[in-house]
Amino acid sequence: MDRISKPLPAPLRPPLRWLLRRWGATGRKSSRLYPLIEKFGPRLATRPMRSRLPNGCVIECDFADFIQRHIYFEGLWDAVEAFLFTRLIEPGMTVIDAGANVGQFTMLAATAVGPRGSVHSFEPVERNFARLQANLEANRLTNVHPVRAALWNEDTELTIGLPADREAKGNSGAWTIARQSAEAARLATPAMRLDTYAARAGLARVDLIKMDIQGAEPFAIAGARELLHAHHPAILMELYEPCLAAMGSGGRELWEELRQFGYAAWRIDSSPRRCGPIANFNGIHYANVILHRGALPDRVTREWERRTPKRWACGGWRLNPYLTNRS
Repeated sequence: MDRISKPLPAPLRPPLRWLLRRWGATGRKSSRLYPLIEKFGPRLATRPMRSRLPNGCVIECDFADFIQRHIYFEGLWDAVEAFLFTRLIEPGMTVIDAGANVGQFTMLAATAVGPRGSVHSFEPVERNFARLQANLEANRLTNVHPVRAALWNEDTELTIGLPADREAKGNSGAWTIARQSAEAARLATPAMRLDTYAARAGLARVDLIKMDIQGAEPFAIAGARELLHAHHPAILMELYEPCLAAMGSGGRELWEELRQFGYAAWRIDSSPRRCGPIANFNGIHYANVILHRGALPDRVTREWERRTPKRWACGGWRLNPYLTNRS
């Protein structure tokens, strides 16, 4: 797909956006909706379109960007993970968002922790970070501390790359530290240990970490050992074996790093019946997992149904149904 596809004629864009969002709100046949969003989504707007997250926060979505167009047409990116993420949060918590992108998880956390809590968001890609800041300002979220940096195992500067196929899709969430081909886009970014940041920011507690950083998870964990030993925060983490392998690691090695902190692992799936504890990361190609000490709350493990996250994901649309921009 060419991310600079010619826009459809102006009269067609609003009704087609409306139809795709109506479909997205049903949660049905999402495997058929996905290719339609990818085929037509970039052609359905000439400027960012405004939507609302389920907590009421406004978000501007650029349809040339893979993540943002799915937020617009489906309510959220990774609705089940986002739903369970908010169910792990209680008022007053301190949350770390590693790989914040344009701020979906950050904004959900900001309203969930409330004025007594705080969110610390790390995003290394300049374009994403600028959109993150704009979304925070638009929603007046003063309890969020955005940091343009990658989490790593030392305080340094890194060069990250965007694979050519991901750039063609507009997937600005796929920047990685792994070695790239000559065709890949590149940029330099600050990188730091989470332990360094926690000490500088004077964090007295850390309760939850969301981590989606394209295979750099083992390095970020190595840079957060003091924090993990001291606070044992829950961790919502993406596991993708090809990304880990590109960084010279794997699920087995990552699990060995994490088990020293006393974590148990709980695998996320599309319904509570398909979720459950796992003994380790061996043989996992792709999964989202929650790492935790002690029992997970019932609101995470059982007090929801398969359709609950989708209904919740599109809940913010009722504040301004379906379309807020008509051009």
